[in-house]
Amino acid sequence: MIELLANLQPLILVGMLILMYGIENMRPYLQKAPNQKQHDLRNAGMSLISFVINGLLGLGVLVSVEWTAANQFGILNQITLPNWVEIILGVLLIDLGSYGMHNLSHRIPLLWRFHRVHHSDPNLNATSSLRFHPFEVVLTQGIYQAAAVVLFGISMPTFIIYGCIALPLIILQHSNVKWPDWIEQPTRYIFATPGWHKIHHSDDRPLTDSHFGDVFTFWDRIFGTWRPTRPEDIQYGLTEFKEDSKQSIGYQMMLPFRKN
Repeated sequence: MIELLANLQPLILVGMLILMYGIENMRPYLQKAPNQKQHDLRNAGMSLISFVINGLLGLGVLVSVEWTAANQFGILNQITLPNWVEIILGVLLIDLGSYGMHNLSHRIPLLWRFHRVHHSDPNLNATSSLRFHPFEVVLTQGIYQAAAVVLFGISMPTFIIYGCIALPLIILQHSNVKWPDWIEQPTRYIFATPGWHKIHHSDDRPLTDSHFGDVFTFWDRIFGTWRPTRPEDIQYGLTEFKEDSKQSIGYQMMLPFRKN
């Protein structure tokens, strides 16, 4: 079962992108980009680069998972727990570490220079989901995940299950689709729903520096990094990069190395 889930992850990701892109174009939640075709093609180009790099790095992370299991290294390998408890704790630990890394990506200037490529999109939709600078993918997805696996003692089933939760969710979070309030409001007490995560993409810096949880929202509630506002009331992107000329793939790839 776990091996099947691992093999299905790329298909789940691509399938969710196609599904949500279709839905948001039939029933958009927020206003579409004025030059949507160009916007989506640019994001698709950046996403393809990130997808390939992330896939290659994933092989390295899997090696760290296997090494951790073989050497019984990490926190969870030092205690005896039922398998289901270990998986739940492992998922929580990965997401807590991801929350911390995401928070640091906003607070450490060097990391922010790369992370702002993701935040500079002024028109969120499904194509925004994997819009990351390649160097950020290496730093946060490759190095962080490998380190987290070893430190926490994450097992292969836990790592795969977390991916099967996080990957579809990241597509949902960025899609230009509104969940019904009767789903959105109760669900956001646990999971980072689309309405919850979109606040993180505001061009107002206090809102940008909030809602860091990738899967779960209780980290933001525990550490006080959440803000009560609505997606309809905010502008997206980063003010200094909203010009169309600054949205090209070339400009975005060089963005971390510019003086501004």
